[in-house]
Amino acid sequence: MREKTRPLTIRLPERGIEQLRVRAERVSGAPTAIAREIILAGLVDGDAQGQAKRLMQIERRLAALDQQIQSIDTNIDANKATLERLLAMFTRLISELTKAPNRENSDYA
Repeated sequence: MREKTRPLTIRLPERGIEQLRVRAERVSGAPTAIAREIILAGLVDGDAQGQAKRLMQIERRLAALDQQIQSIDTNIDANKATLERLLAMFTRLISELTKAPNRENSDYA
């Protein structure tokens, strides 16, 4: 359920309002929505120690993802080599099956 909101009025210099407008245009949003997100993010991420902790968590997650990606890349390379061998075998098989039959070795001659 959404939390009830109440209006809040703030004063900003023209430069700050212009920066909000530019950010809003980049994300196709409204300046008030951008201001709201910035304020809420500041309230949640206020202390430096909390931010550092979250950044460390993000860094650990990125390292884990990097390991998974490397593992997947290794598996892809192994699968590629296997598929290339199968393709070569299949190509040789098709080539042999489409050759004209040799009358000397044919059971039907």
